[in-house]
Amino acid sequence: MKTRFMVLCASLLAGMAPAWADWEMAAGSQIQFVSIKNNMIGEVSYFESISGTVTDAGAVSVQVALASVETNIGIRNERMREFLFEVGVYPEAAITAQLDPEVLAAAVSGESEILSATLQIDLHGQMISKEASLKVSSTAQGLSATTTQPILLTASEFELEEGVAALQKIAGLNAISRIIPVTFALRFQPSTP
Repeated sequence: MKTRFMVLCASLLAGMAPAWADWEMAAGSQIQFVSIKNNMIGEVSYFESISGTVTDAGAVSVQVALASVETNIGIRNERMREFLFEVGVYPEAAITAQLDPEVLAAAVSGESEILSATLQIDLHGQMISKEASLKVSSTAQGLSATTTQPILLTASEFELEEGVAALQKIAGLNAISRIIPVTFALRFQPSTP
């Protein structure tokens, strides 16, 4: 009888534990960036293949397959892969961050939270830190994290100046902005065992 009571208590306590553990990126997640050419034409591009996880301790890890860049123009996709990202050498970009587990728990329970996070961005062999303002919310599928304002990256931070110059020359443009606004809307669902 005592053993049954102990099992029942253990089961109840397990049910009271947080209703989430680790999360994996779900369909519908996007990372977008804006490029400006000739100082007057803005174009939105994105990556078709991104993956990532968030642990119950708040550790965030996102991987971006750079060959999946989509600019809506096939030849431009090819040029960006070859001359800008150099995917043969640098096939992937990685983003990591540490979020407050209590904020995540509050978001999971139904509260939307705005928080600041330091992102570590590993791109083209360079690692830099960027501050980001994020909105973390619960969804029917799990959890969402979106930027509340663009993150500004520069070509020089990632040693991409030569690649941008090559794209500008090939396309016959007078200018391509070296400052790139980046936004993301990421969705996470509970990890499958």
